[in-house]
Amino acid sequence: MFLAFGVTEYVLLALALISFICLLVVFFLYLRKKLLQRFALLRYFYPIIRKTAVYYDFYLINQLEISVGLNDSIFIDHLIFGDKYIYLVSDFVFKGTLSGKSQDSKWILRTKKGEEIMIDSPVYKNRELVQRLSLRTALDQTTFIAVTLVSKDTKITDLEVNDPQNYIIDTRDFMKLILKIESRNIRPLNSEELKKRVHEIDALNLRRNRGRKWPKKM
Repeated sequence: MFLAFGVTEYVLLALALISFICLLVVFFLYLRKKLLQRFALLRYFYPIIRKTAVYYDFYLINQLEISVGLNDSIFIDHLIFGDKYIYLVSDFVFKGTLSGKSQDSKWILRTKKGEEIMIDSPVYKNRELVQRLSLRTALDQTTFIAVTLVSKDTKITDLEVNDPQNYIIDTRDFMKLILKIESRNIRPLNSEELKKRVHEIDALNLRRNRGRKWPKKM
């Protein structure tokens, strides 16, 4: 049989088997990552987001994809419509310590193993999301509060990047943050106008209409 197939054929067969096994491993790791992300969303973020919206009787829209130009969309994890502000909330699962500055587009994630990984700054990305959503909806940027929500596995105590319109915070402090912001001495949003805006923004949600997959976080 060795002579019938020849050395070349055996080498090619071995390479094919190795490639197939590698593909299986990659697929398994990808599926595992997606399941872990889904588990994290259900465990860390969705309960506190929904609890806050229900507790304060706020409107809530989850997972929006909104067109902002030809073949261009923005993706938003949650929009919470408060009495005084609209909160654009993004979920991130980082395991380690984050370091960076508010104006930096890239931050460093130091893992528990001591590795340093360059990542896109979630605060910077949220600021851009607010700008683009403001242009798309014709709502003033000051109407929005950007919130980057991270799990308890993320150390952010050394970060000094928060400003009155843009925050990064642990899930455990989310409701307290919303209460603090909503207590600001400003006039509440018009309730009828707010309700109208909720329906208008919900109608823009392409993901609901197209059933498109949610993009992975980088």
